[in-house]
Amino acid sequence: MSRTSPSQHSSRVTILSQPTVEASGHSRTPQENYVEEFLTKYPDYRKALWLAARSEEEGLGNPSYQGWQWSDLEMHPTRVLKLVIEGIAKISLRTRRATYYLLKNPEMVKTVLKSSILKK
Repeated sequence: MSRTSPSQHSSRVTILSQPTVEASGHSRTPQENYVEEFLTKYPDYRKALWLAARSEEEGLGNPSYQGWQWSDLEMHPTRVLKLVIEGIAKISLRTRRATYYLLKNPEMVKTVLKSSILKK
């Protein structure tokens, strides 16, 4: 079980409400393509990933933030586990009472979510 220190965590997240400036010739990474395909196949995970990214942003100011739980995503725990199995999220802390998760690459997830909104 790994823990992410607040200093490591805060350097990799930007605010969702900030506009992303992308070059018109932006080529997607294999991970971005994978997440986009995952969201195309399972569109109900789009809201869950947005809620996860938002939760991580809100947790930036809290030094005791360990991650989000399944209830934060409004999704059943077995469905959240699919994000871990697919490599999009990871378990940051597991206790007898709860499991906390973090996105493996929150910046990339937010980029994919923003670009998919712009396509619509």
